[in-house]
Amino acid sequence: MDAREYNKRLDELLAERGLVDREFFCKLVEAYGYQAASTVGWVEAKLRVLQDRLTQGKSLSLYEPRNDAQIVVADDGAFVTWVCKHFPGLRSTGKHRDPDRH
Repeated sequence: MDAREYNKRLDELLAERGLVDREFFCKLVEAYGYQAASTVGWVEAKLRVLQDRLTQGKSLSLYEPRNDAQIVVADDGAFVTWVCKHFPGLRSTGKHRDPDRH
């Protein structure tokens, strides 16, 4: 599977399930940590898929490393808080981002 197919399938799964488990969270953190335009852009794209799911009225299950547990997020404010906490400075969390929280 090439990168394009992988990302398409990943986006489908994120939209369908709304799940960021520990393994995927670690991939996001690793990509974000490189601080390259391409890897940060990849993280932003995945977060936009998750935020789109929220705008459809569907909840998310997000990994919270502090408790090593999944948390349920059902609103944009809680999602933005989670993003800002784990990906500080990330500016693109979709059209609903709150710039005052970064």
